[in-house]
Amino acid sequence: MHKILLCEDEENIVSFLRPELEYEGFSVDVAPDGGEATRLFAENKYDLVLLDIMLPVKNGLECLRAFRKIGSVPVIMLTARKEVYDKVAFLNAGADDYVTKPFDTLELIARIMRNITRFESGEGAFPAHEVGLHIDKEGYTATVDGKPLKLTKTEFEILAYLHENAGKVKSRDEIIHAVFGDFYGESNIIDTNIKNVRAKIANLTPREVIQTVRGKGYLVRRP
Repeated sequence: MHKILLCEDEENIVSFLRPELEYEGFSVDVAPDGGEATRLFAENKYDLVLLDIMLPVKNGLECLRAFRKIGSVPVIMLTARKEVYDKVAFLNAGADDYVTKPFDTLELIARIMRNITRFESGEGAFPAHEVGLHIDKEGYTATVDGKPLKLTKTEFEILAYLHENAGKVKSRDEIIHAVFGDFYGESNIIDTNIKNVRAKIANLTPREVIQTVRGKGYLVRRP
């Protein structure tokens, strides 16, 4: 039986979601605030976390950062916010997926199963080809699920380079050399541009296209 930590302070959501999850065969612990969520996560082994952004005591981002210091189980954000910035902030902090409230329970359960299956199989993030990422270097265009990505020249070249090297982790220095050649500025120019690309992608799909590999660099998974 898979065990889920539901971090949610809205009783009406807990009252309908917990029974639905238990009906599907999950064991569910509920944390009504961020302090309790952090404690339960540290004391128990979970297969997945459903994490609300707006929690009392500690907010969702603080909880997520605390979780990632302990383990790497899938975390799906539950958010009423639709701003792209918020979604990108949580993906950058290590969230695996997000669902915007109000959500369809069947879709949420499908996402839960998919994330658990991927984690258990060692696949990790959603591969780029499932997102429908397409790069046309000659036409200087990029699309996700057939939807155009409006990128700057630098953003396009960074994404194109990572896509060309799908399946390989590329360091900031390697990306800088590939995109700029000799460059004597700050390496955070790569982080800034990737953050912008992620924001634009997040506006089109919840899937993670560019994965951060801590201490090493960035990766687009091989199709």
